[in-house]
Amino acid sequence: MSHRSAHVSRLLAGTLFAASLALLPGPEPAGAAGISPPPTPDELKHATYTGIGTVPIRLSGGSYAGPPYVSGGASRQRVELLDSAPYSGDLNGDGTAESVVFLSEENGGTATMLHMAVMGRVNGAVATIAAVPVGERISVRSVKLVNSQITLEILQAGPKDPACCPSELVTRTWTLERAGLVESGTRKRTGVLKLATVEGVEWLLRTGSLPSPPGVPAVSLRFDRERISGDAGCNRYAGSAAPAGLPGELTLKAVKATNRECPAAVMNQEQQFLQALRRTVRYGFYLGDLALTWQKEDGSLGLLRFALGKKADR
Repeated sequence: MSHRSAHVSRLLAGTLFAASLALLPGPEPAGAAGISPPPTPDELKHATYTGIGTVPIRLSGGSYAGPPYVSGGASRQRVELLDSAPYSGDLNGDGTAESVVFLSEENGGTATMLHMAVMGRVNGAVATIAAVPVGERISVRSVKLVNSQITLEILQAGPKDPACCPSELVTRTWTLERAGLVESGTRKRTGVLKLATVEGVEWLLRTGSLPSPPGVPAVSLRFDRERISGDAGCNRYAGSAAPAGLPGELTLKAVKATNRECPAAVMNQEQQFLQALRRTVRYGFYLGDLALTWQKEDGSLGLLRFALGKKADR
């Protein structure tokens, strides 16, 4: 592994590992067909979670930092709710929808553990129905809820992959039982990570990926073999895309846009977006989104998140 790859991989640890492409349609919205709604996003950010470590963990604003393992030391348990509940349904048949959420756990090392939790209401209060560790340094490409089963397609390290850069896609299934989430013994390998995985659809830039005032037009991205194209907000742009060595590493070159003039706010975001594209170093997934990681001039990393749009015209 190159020095640059190792540097980027260390910075990425714990940041870009839990995600889902979610090409499958999500479950029916909670509240339909007489089902009571699941916990709200704000409730989940301040809920108490069990099954992550040895003691219950109460989040504050979506995160938790435990006491140092050694007095005065920096190492401690850190837990973060990776997003509000993108998946919900009545998994246990009690007439109330539960939320399936993902959390990251760090314990002072370089590895980050991904946990999956089913959150619901017990006697009116938000509580953990079940929680399981999914694994270290992995991504979740898709999530599917059917009755009491949760099926994930995950991205994990193959036999020859370095820990930083997994390439193997595997499907795993858990069933919610009285004893908790029980994984089936069958794990099916479905493929490997490559640019073709994200081709054929239009991706729309998420609000918050770049600072911008309200009302800025939608920004899009499309992969088509070794080319990228899309709308930067004002101008159309195009460029080339190529894998860059290790799985998930990516280089975007010759990203050029047309010369239309738009309001200053739009042009400002457009320039930030195009600059981020030119400095992209990795691609992956983040909870339903395509995620591009780019390296800033000071060496820190930025993240562009794109929601799944529509199938791209060929």
